[in-house]
Amino acid sequence: MTDKVAALFQQGQQAFERGNYQQSIALLGQAVALAEGNALRSGEISLWLVTAYSAAGDQGAALSLCRQLQRHPDHHTRQESRRLLAILEAPQLKRRPEWYTEIPDLSHVGDRLQCAAGNRAYTSPYRSAPKKQAAPTQNPQEPPSLATPLPNAFIWIALTVLGVVTLLAAWL
Repeated sequence: MTDKVAALFQQGQQAFERGNYQQSIALLGQAVALAEGNALRSGEISLWLVTAYSAAGDQGAALSLCRQLQRHPDHHTRQESRRLLAILEAPQLKRRPEWYTEIPDLSHVGDRLQCAAGNRAYTSPYRSAPKKQAAPTQNPQEPPSLATPLPNAFIWIALTVLGVVTLLAAWL
């Protein structure tokens, strides 16, 4: 039975992390029901369930479950539920519209797009690994840029530090 609880819990966490909050709520709810005898495990799953309810916009369910968890047998669960409750009950700050940027809905854009020339399929560049760009070549007649380290810079720094330490030791 614990393997099934662990699997449901992991699937619920993964669904939450992908933003599938309703699926996460369903999976975590099943896991909590199966883990009822294990206070430590059920408390951990319930805390994730509170967060999933909140992320899904069901603040009533999140607050209700969080208040129930304050009477949970596990001390850590009670402590975390008090923290979550303080966050959930905190007043919402007023935000001006110019403070944030609207993110366009790109759900209609798939991972695979059709190339206009040749009707070939290609993968979106946002899903692939970044391509390595060639380092810019420098004109040999130009002096090195400030970002280019000098070959003996470490030696000069070490000698300067050694000189300062020697002067300080002689002065004392």
